[in-house]
Amino acid sequence: MEVHHHPHVAKKSFKEYLLEFIMIFLAVTLGFFAESLREHIADKKKEKQIILALKKDLEKDTIRLHHLIDDYIPTFHSWIDSSHNEIDSLPLKGNERKICKSLFNSTYWELYTPPAIAQSTLKDPFTFNLIKNEQVKTEMLNYNANLNNFIMYSEFLSGLRHSIDTSFVSLVNRQDIRKLLDRLAINNYFLNDSDIPNSVQFKTYDKAMFKNFLTKLDQIDFKTKDLLSFYRDILNGDIQLLRLFRDQYHIN
Repeated sequence: MEVHHHPHVAKKSFKEYLLEFIMIFLAVTLGFFAESLREHIADKKKEKQIILALKKDLEKDTIRLHHLIDDYIPTFHSWIDSSHNEIDSLPLKGNERKICKSLFNSTYWELYTPPAIAQSTLKDPFTFNLIKNEQVKTEMLNYNANLNNFIMYSEFLSGLRHSIDTSFVSLVNRQDIRKLLDRLAINNYFLNDSDIPNSVQFKTYDKAMFKNFLTKLDQIDFKTKDLLSFYRDILNGDIQLLRLFRDQYHIN
């Protein structure tokens, strides 16, 4: 009768167990660091993409603000001055086209919209936290404060603009206003002499009503000077952020 013997299995020494533990520990640790490195590289790439998108957005914003500050607002003020001079010195009858052009250009509103990408970045905590540069983040928070101040002030001005537009309808025939708006849509800027219909008529020739309208224009004229300071603050923020992007991220 055969006797089956169980094979002898040698027991592992303490050193072998320790070596296996070290190998497993190293494998897990290296895997963790590799994943962390991968996430870090991915986050850096996303951060660079955010900064590049912000840079493009702010560059467009500086062009818009320069136009508003250097061109639109000075021209807007000059049209309000012209409205005063003409209504104070000219008879309404026979000067409809000249006066209507000045009044209409005094109510031509070029509105500013803050840069969309900057706003969305500031409102989204996840996207904002992808920006690791603390100096850039601090400047963006300052920039956000300027945007919020502007938004609150512009909401106040929108009510004043609406009131002026409503008053303008009481001076000029609605059909003529439609024609002027059509020309404005084509020009996308202040109207010229050739844009004013020869047949334009006023609904009233009571000069007191025109002077009351000028009083409302004076309010928006004064408030637009305040608006100018908000535009300059935002523009300075644009310039400062663009400078930081160039220096901190080495992009031109």
